Amino acid sequence: MEALALSHSFVAYESPESELQVKSLDQLGLKIPNSAWIGVAGLAVALSVLGTPGEAQAASCYKRCGHRSHHSHHSYAKVVTNGGRLNIRNRPTSCSHVIGKLYYGDHIKLTGRYRNGWAQLKGGGWVSTSWLS
Repeated sequence: MEALALSHSFVAYESPESELQVKSLDQLGLKIPNSAWIGVAGLAVALSVLGTPGEAQAASCYKRCGHRSHHSHHSYAKVVTNGGRLNIRNRPTSCSHVIGKLYYGDHIKLTGRYRNGWAQLKGGGWVSTSWLS
């Protein structure tokens, strides 16, 4: 309450002549060289690249997976993401816990067991087939 009263007293007794004046760089006699603008543009591009999501996500948590699956022989696949990591999950759903990560270009061995767009890894866990080739 004391802080509110103190703030009110500053606002109530503020001098009307102390208005903030905004000046342009030209008025201040400053000029930014073109090479600096190139650096700023490069920084903006770098931040936009770094700001992209790091995880490859292919399914929504609201989609429920069925319990049907089919079996076949072991196969191999290559991870082809958008540059991010591919989550290995403990169940064939995007809502289940992440138990590991795969990277673009990784070669993996599959059990041949699939469920609604998910493939089971030979060593355990499931990955979305959307990111496999």
